[in-house]
Amino acid sequence: MAITTQGASYPLESFGPTPALSQGTGGYQFSAGVRGEPLMRAQAASADLTGATVTITTANLAAGIVTIDAGGTDAGAYTFPTGALIDAAFPSVAVNTAFDVSFINIGDATQNDVTFGAGTGNTIVGSAVLMDNTTTTNPSSAIFRFRKTGTAAYSIYRIA
Repeated sequence: MAITTQGASYPLESFGPTPALSQGTGGYQFSAGVRGEPLMRAQAASADLTGATVTITTANLAAGIVTIDAGGTDAGAYTFPTGALIDAAFPSVAVNTAFDVSFINIGDATQNDVTFGAGTGNTIVGSAVLMDNTTTTNPSSAIFRFRKTGTAAYSIYRIA
């Protein structure tokens, strides 16, 4: 039996989120979620990039997961968006807040390593090379954390 205050002068339900949060029948979880279940969040389809020279867009970053493939036997040179473009696309990002983006290199030739460029206003911290996907020992995926350090400026940390 659910406890409710709907008959009260000011029902507690009127002060809650609109629409009301899901009670285990679907929707999104925030924070700890339901014990015994994984933490759920919205996830768009991956952004899939192919080519030897690619400029990554803010829409690609917004996908949260990006697959990359330099193609053929080429090495890749992929450049992150400028800090100004990131600011324009994500205006709610404040200084000292961050977001993560996962990159997966699906290139299957030994020459398909991809090197990332920071983009104007940004600095990459850690390895900027994502190796090809030819052996199980190659680190062919990475998580980059984009931390806003100022107007049109981000530190891009390779954290995994």
